[in-house]
Amino acid sequence: MASLLPIVLNAPDSNAPLDTSPDPAALVVETSPPVTTAPPQPPSSVENSPTAPRRSSSSSSPSSPSTGSRGTGGGSTGAGSGSSALFAGPGSPWGQVLAAGAAVDPNSAGYVSAMQGEKFLMSFKQWTVPVYYADASTPRQTVRLTEDWGASELRNVPVPANAKPDPSEDAHLSIVDRSTGCVYDFWGAKGGSGGLSASWGNAIPTNSNGIYPGGMGSRGSGFSAAAGIVTADELRRGVINHALVFAYPQTKSGGPVAPATKSDGTSGGGSALPEGARLRLDPSLDLKSLGLNKYELTIATAMQKYGMILGDTSGGFTIYAQHPQSAPGAFTGLLPDETWVDLTKIPTEKLQVMKLPGQASNTSYVVGNRCNGW
Repeated sequence: MASLLPIVLNAPDSNAPLDTSPDPAALVVETSPPVTTAPPQPPSSVENSPTAPRRSSSSSSPSSPSTGSRGTGGGSTGAGSGSSALFAGPGSPWGQVLAAGAAVDPNSAGYVSAMQGEKFLMSFKQWTVPVYYADASTPRQTVRLTEDWGASELRNVPVPANAKPDPSEDAHLSIVDRSTGCVYDFWGAKGGSGGLSASWGNAIPTNSNGIYPGGMGSRGSGFSAAAGIVTADELRRGVINHALVFAYPQTKSGGPVAPATKSDGTSGGGSALPEGARLRLDPSLDLKSLGLNKYELTIATAMQKYGMILGDTSGGFTIYAQHPQSAPGAFTGLLPDETWVDLTKIPTEKLQVMKLPGQASNTSYVVGNRCNGW
């Protein structure tokens, strides 16, 4: 049964936090919220399954252009500088440092115990997000949206010549326009610079909090798909200065908790986590005593300092790296050349679930802003 989702036609000011409440006078259209297809568990074959992480070679250097270099046909192909640089607007959860004494949920131990049956991975070459960078010289086009969810197109979208969606069924694609300060997020994307279409897409200012107020982004939670992912620049520096986004199979039905604005969770089990839940590694844990390699330690440090926020339902327990097709050569020597990067040396039994807010209603609506033009 389709839900009734209002379109909020008045765009918020580009420098103000995005309004998360629906306009009572909004036009109501019949539509359905986006549902993210759950990625499969990594295959068990030797060729494709994650292996033990390999230590990065300090002598290896990336062969890709530096961040911000001009790509063919206009635009940029750099790996970017991380989610906090994109989404540091008012109320942003991504750059929030968690105090050592921050409140932990009373049911944290039960949630974390239930997670131990899942292998902790990072999606790298599939079921993740290619993030491309554009500038004022990048050719622009109108992108047709094929799902009847409140808008039929996104106009004036810069599409770099090398842009293409993730090869998985979800076909995510994000484009950061440095000239306008907008991020374009697509789900079910097809094509590229010769003509791009998508099942759904939306756009959000880079100086916002990176969360679509009505939940109508390309992730189940309402987060921009470019938020919370790991970039090559961050791994090279050994510092991630933002919370990570993660996906998990057992996501709770009934609606999200803040900061998420939507949920595709369907599980009614008592150990299911609501989308928007924030977890962290125990702040008393000595990470340097664990024998982690450089990328594992970089990721674990971010998990301890900023935490990780549940943003999607999936077939496994995974965080996300920027798809290397959008940063050619940038990850060379930084990560294993594998579809899923094994992170099982990071002790997920030491995770803590931060105190959960109450679940909100699971209502979706499209909110206009200066980037989507709706």
